[in-house]
Amino acid sequence: MVAPIVNTGIQTAKYCNVAGLGVLIFDYFLTLGAEVRCTWNRRWNASRVLFVISRYMAFVAAAMTSYAAIATRANENCSRFDHASNAIHIISIVAAEGLLIIRTYAFWNQNKKILAVLLVMAAICIACAVGITQVVSNLAVPANPSDPPTSNCTFEAGRSSAIQYGFVVAYELLLMSLTVFKRYQDYRDSNSRLVRAIFQGGVRYMTAIIFISVANILIMSVVPVSYDEMMDVPQLVLHSMLASRVLFNLHESDQRMDETTLQMSTLYLA
Repeated sequence: MVAPIVNTGIQTAKYCNVAGLGVLIFDYFLTLGAEVRCTWNRRWNASRVLFVISRYMAFVAAAMTSYAAIATRANENCSRFDHASNAIHIISIVAAEGLLIIRTYAFWNQNKKILAVLLVMAAICIACAVGITQVVSNLAVPANPSDPPTSNCTFEAGRSSAIQYGFVVAYELLLMSLTVFKRYQDYRDSNSRLVRAIFQGGVRYMTAIIFISVANILIMSVVPVSYDEMMDVPQLVLHSMLASRVLFNLHESDQRMDETTLQMSTLYLA
């Protein structure tokens, strides 16, 4: 009964990842009008660069994963392709997280100490996530030399990949804690529309990322290994979709901006 379970797991993972690419394409056209209004023909700054990377590199990463899922690559060496796909995934997600860092930095009135802490913690989390995952993967039981050679193109991930999502959860909790603390320390009685947009949008975004990251951790830790890649593209797509809405919602709030003490210049695209 092992083979049917493995085949079912791999097929389920393939369907989920291809469906994730479809959702990303659908959402792109759904929000294209907002993108035109908020970003096109406007000056470039850190927020816009991160937005473009998180929005458009997600298409490359999702397309590469979908290709890996549906293509027949039994006699190929897929190591380089897989490494490139993983790197693009990481860059896209890091860019999305960068928008949340800028959002938190603005919410703290551009406190440079907070920015420095967030950047250092982000670098530590990225280095630890990648490094520890690689070390754990290398400690896996080596293949028996007498066994017949197997393809490295199987659409599966090692359980060690759950470590990366653990660091994502930890960093999201840090951002959420800082946001909630600042909200109730300095803006408890504020009725500013912009404050509400930053706080509520950020908490919703981070809660969604934490939820899907925990789901990924559980899938990689509990279910059969053939299901491991099931939430790969959905996690990437959620990062990209919500990162786009970070700026879209702020732009809409800025159009109706009322009296506020927030210094939001780092987030403006205009």
